[in-house]
Amino acid sequence: MISKVRHVFKYLLSDQRGSASVEFVTLAIPLFIPLFLFMNNFASMSDGQDSLRTLAREAARGFVTSSNDEIAYGVAHEIVTNGALILGYEEAIKGGDLQMKIECSARPCISPNASVRIVLTRVERDRSDIRVSAIEYVSPWA
Repeated sequence: MISKVRHVFKYLLSDQRGSASVEFVTLAIPLFIPLFLFMNNFASMSDGQDSLRTLAREAARGFVTSSNDEIAYGVAHEIVTNGALILGYEEAIKGGDLQMKIECSARPCISPNASVRIVLTRVERDRSDIRVSAIEYVSPWA
């Protein structure tokens, strides 16, 4: 059995024709597969960050354009909930994996020139958490 394997290797190595393609296949495939997996994972994480960042920005805009704090909190919650459903985060909303935190520089939040920061965090069990934020300012004439 071993002599047959040696004979096959000698036969393959004696003729140099086609050896470049064999070397390419044996070296490139093990190197390209991890690279492809990494790039796929990176693209998935990047897409998640972009969509959550847009959602946080829209919630912050809705918050600062409201007439008072009570309405502003409701508007931000509705924007995040409905936007997350549209963007495909249904499981995250049902499981409580999408969390929103609102930080204001003044009390009440809807006061002239106050800054409002909305932080969205998506908790993922098998990956690192995605955390994004958006800051908007209340109009000086509010």
